[in-house]
Amino acid sequence: MRTATFTILIVVVGLARFEKIDGSHESEMKDMVYVPEGTFNMGDVFHEDVPLASPVQEVTLSGFYLNKYEVTVGEFSLFVDENEYITSAEAGDKGLAEERERPLPPGIQDSRARLSGPGAWKIDSPSQWSWNEEVNWRDPGFEQDSRSPVVCISWKDAIAYCNWLSQREGLPIAYEAGTGRLLDEKGRTTLDTTQVAGYRLSTEAEWEFAARERGKKLRFGNGSNVASSADINFNAAHAELPYAEAGEFRKRTVPVGSFRPNILGLYDMSGNVWEWCSDFVGKYSKSAQKNPYQTEGVMGPRRAARGGPWAGDAGLARTYVRLGWTSENRCNNIGFRIARSAAPSINSIMIFQTPPKPSCSGTYKLKGHTYGMF
Repeated sequence: MRTATFTILIVVVGLARFEKIDGSHESEMKDMVYVPEGTFNMGDVFHEDVPLASPVQEVTLSGFYLNKYEVTVGEFSLFVDENEYITSAEAGDKGLAEERERPLPPGIQDSRARLSGPGAWKIDSPSQWSWNEEVNWRDPGFEQDSRSPVVCISWKDAIAYCNWLSQREGLPIAYEAGTGRLLDEKGRTTLDTTQVAGYRLSTEAEWEFAARERGKKLRFGNGSNVASSADINFNAAHAELPYAEAGEFRKRTVPVGSFRPNILGLYDMSGNVWEWCSDFVGKYSKSAQKNPYQTEGVMGPRRAARGGPWAGDAGLARTYVRLGWTSENRCNNIGFRIARSAAPSINSIMIFQTPPKPSCSGTYKLKGHTYGMF
């Protein structure tokens, strides 16, 4: 029997695919997932002594969009070709003179001089790190195709892509050139993510909320509390953790959407690549927070990344594990995923469709896990 198209008021999590009622920006928005507002406990809810993930803080978030996939090689290629863009890994980052003047916290190794030249960290496993001047997004040290998540991307590269995509879609840009500060729809600097109209990176809070299916108590971003290489791309060769099963170590990325998504329709929220977030790795608060945006880093000027890499163990793929890197840093284990704030008029009514099923130098260790600190 033929049914008519209808609209619904969002009161539960919508499944992965939607279109705006007015049909605008459909080319990019078709792969965006709407994550309704909510309140959750952010941080180490399993009490596993994860660094910088305590105290657990209560966070309330407004609704937002998050792409169901990590940005792919094919998508990034279009950006590069249209703008003749040269990434940090290809040319180095020459603008580090001011950055080098900033003091770093005790015990944090300074790798900023190295980052001023071309190359990226080539990471083959948590214990095998090397700087390689030939490694970049075009040649990360392993074979990729157009559907693979782009890697060897710095935070600066990621926000440049976001601004390009905003302009391409006729939207205000989300980041101020040179500073990386957030901009509202009128081009004014802001710390309120709900006022940002263009494409951007998610905040740490938004990322964790979405990875945990709107704040459920979940270890992994596919809705599971046990990691299996059949469902997550991570180093499962020596799975010695109680929440990981021994299995395959692929030693590379896999195309986006290779495994089942979580209940929101988001793919690869654990494993495959670290994903840059917009804000810094700041301290968690004992008081309730609303739409937090960290502007000061507990490890110095280090932006957050989440999700864990293909070369890391299951411990790094947990939804509440935090990575902190300087904005120029890059490696063949890190990429990004785009987000957008939901305007009040977009925050309520959508048309939903059911998605198809899927066919670093300085480190510290905690209970056998190696965490990058750059």
